[in-house]
Amino acid sequence: MLLWMYHSAAMNENVRYDVAVIGAGPAGMVSATTCAQAGASVILLERDAWAGGKLGIQSQPLQGPVTIFGGLNGFEHQARLMNEASDAGVVVRLGVEVDQLSPPAVSGDSFRLTVEGMLDSEGLVSARSVILATGSEEPEPDFPGSNLHGVMRSGAAQVALNVRAQLVGRRIVMAGSDNSGLLIAQNLLDAGAEIVAVLEKGSKVEGREVNASPLRQAGVEVLTSTPLIEAVGDGKLERVRVQQLEYSGVATRDIEADTLCVAWPREPDSHLAVDAGCPTLEIEILGGIMPIHDLNFVTLVNGLFVCGDTSGVESGATAIESGRLAGLAASRFLGFSHEDTKTLSSMA
Repeated sequence: MLLWMYHSAAMNENVRYDVAVIGAGPAGMVSATTCAQAGASVILLERDAWAGGKLGIQSQPLQGPVTIFGGLNGFEHQARLMNEASDAGVVVRLGVEVDQLSPPAVSGDSFRLTVEGMLDSEGLVSARSVILATGSEEPEPDFPGSNLHGVMRSGAAQVALNVRAQLVGRRIVMAGSDNSGLLIAQNLLDAGAEIVAVLEKGSKVEGREVNASPLRQAGVEVLTSTPLIEAVGDGKLERVRVQQLEYSGVATRDIEADTLCVAWPREPDSHLAVDAGCPTLEIEILGGIMPIHDLNFVTLVNGLFVCGDTSGVESGATAIESGRLAGLAASRFLGFSHEDTKTLSSMA
């Protein structure tokens, strides 16, 4: 398994860069590399101890244009992107978290980032421009019994398996049938878990059939028109209660399980944009509230750019392209020249 992962030293010094990129998912890595290739000094900050985000710990071949993913799985792809960033001169700090983002006090001043390191020390980073690639978050499960041991977000189960080599349960129900839920269910199945059922409250599977079909062939019940009602157990999960539409009407059913993974639609992480005074807009089809930005991923705060799921939850390939465009726009803003700058939209 190829996983670019380490604990960064605590950041005690005050440092200044042309560009600070917050978030080392695919979009963040590509935007950082693009800026560095244009000649900017760049620091890439990531709160997790690994690069690549959730896409970077996907064990299956990544789905999307072969020109972008080349048949690589998540581990291989994130390693390639991180090597490109390192070769371009990007300074990488993993395992550090930006607690606060303050915009320039006056024109010509820099953004100020308060950064907490892995050793609980704090440092100050200043940058002439900031690219937010903070990704998206799975909503916390909130339904009767959601506080039981064994109920978790699907992403937590994926991290446990692919980063820490821990299988979260033996009899697992996946609530949610988008591509993420289906692929994580397959990942858990391949690792030896029994996937008892995949639940979808809608009338059809949300994800691609190519991701649902292998689960069905393995004997997994893929249940549509089946909303989750309740997690049942005494301190820990014992059963998952669902509602099913039958010929005689609506009926409830209990499914025995020791783990319930919730794969509900992700929401853009825009809290740092709000910190910086960036106006937001809610667009349901893109996951909810996100920073207002133009076609080049330029926000209404001078010098602040967004990309990846921060700018709207879409596919991995779309996230990567948004990272490239944001990197080009930030480079142009700072006066650096990149050979691909001409691809920026003139309509923005």
